[in-house]
Amino acid sequence: MTGYDEQAAAGREVADENPDVAYDGDERITAFWQAARGHVGFGKLDGIVGAVPLDVVPPPSFSYGEGAEADAAVLEVLAGTRTQGSTPRADFHEGDELPRVGDLAIVLDSAAEPRALIRTTEVTVTDDAVAETYELIYPTRGATPAVD
Repeated sequence: MTGYDEQAAAGREVADENPDVAYDGDERITAFWQAARGHVGFGKLDGIVGAVPLDVVPPPSFSYGEGAEADAAVLEVLAGTRTQGSTPRADFHEGDELPRVGDLAIVLDSAAEPRALIRTTEVTVTDDAVAETYELIYPTRGATPAVD
């Protein structure tokens, strides 16, 4: 089983226990990506004919912690006051890809609901940390739109 398959299986297990929680492969993330991808230059037709593989596959998703911490961070991202993040360098293993300028990610709230699409604009790598600066590309303020 590949890493992505393991993550999807784990996500399905979480969803089975709590159907309100989104996971990679969940229709809510797919629907969010359908609504957001036009904001980065990917069109619906490209996804249908498969011209751009990144158009079809949603970018990775993550949350800033759990509970109130994740919700507060999402509000900061949506307000434009949180534009940076940092990960300890030790969290990256040999062979792991480091973040790159142009990378996209979906920010989730505490219920793992997709709330924002961000794009990395700067990456700084030191011996201690990998720091990213990003911009908000597509915000949502309510429920995820339905899948087309």
